[in-house]
Amino acid sequence: MFFPDESNDRLLANLAAGKPSLAAFVFSHPNMVEVAGLAGIDCFIADMMFTAHDWDNIAHLIRAGRGSGISPMVRVQAFPWAGGGDRRTVSDAARAFSLGATSVTVSVGSKGEVRELMGLREDWHRLIHLRRFWSAEDFPDYAAKIRKSTLVVPTIESEGALRDLDEILAIDGVRLAWLAAGDLTKILGVPFKYEHPKVLKVVEHAVETGAKHGASIMYNMGLDQPDFDSMGALARRMFDMGVKVVGLGAMEWHVQVALQQMRRKAFC
Repeated sequence: MFFPDESNDRLLANLAAGKPSLAAFVFSHPNMVEVAGLAGIDCFIADMMFTAHDWDNIAHLIRAGRGSGISPMVRVQAFPWAGGGDRRTVSDAARAFSLGATSVTVSVGSKGEVRELMGLREDWHRLIHLRRFWSAEDFPDYAAKIRKSTLVVPTIESEGALRDLDEILAIDGVRLAWLAAGDLTKILGVPFKYEHPKVLKVVEHAVETGAKHGASIMYNMGLDQPDFDSMGALARRMFDMGVKVVGLGAMEWHVQVALQQMRRKAFC
């Protein structure tokens, strides 16, 4: 398995070039990763927070991603709404990186949690099952590569993270932050209204603030898009606002939508 960098990873290359990316959740099988990759989707998100994914399956998903050209992002388990920090997220994020993930996203509750996660840029265990350097003399170059390519993505979907948003975007090493639409809209008092003016105001502010610090913004579309044309149009609107990564929802949801649309046409 190769070490992800801007020359071989779609997400890293697009972020470096300031180009937009599309991401899709994968809740189940590596085949879904391959389908998304061959369709040209830039990144997949393996959700360990609310699905049955275990670490063995995560390793297979990552390998499927590398084989089909799509960038692997792992969402590790967390629950920031309970209050207090969860130190396990740091070790879980380190494990995801060691398995070859390009990026790891963590639902955080504060700027302090993000600072702890940024310490992973100094961790040398990436792809630990492979020999990545051959002597002590080679290690400094390898450490520099880790520091440059480790992409920790704070997920903003709790009141604490939203309160600290500006400071999180200013933390050294934060290159991408995810405004998770569902819970963000609930915090703002407009549940699941993804393009409500109150929500778009936060997105626009995040894009502007992030740009000052070299951080890009990710935003995901929600559950109210009835067909693929409306999904594509929403992604285009987000890109036009300056969002750099748009989450398209789960591959499994898209299959459900496609089957429903075909069924309606078959029986109309």
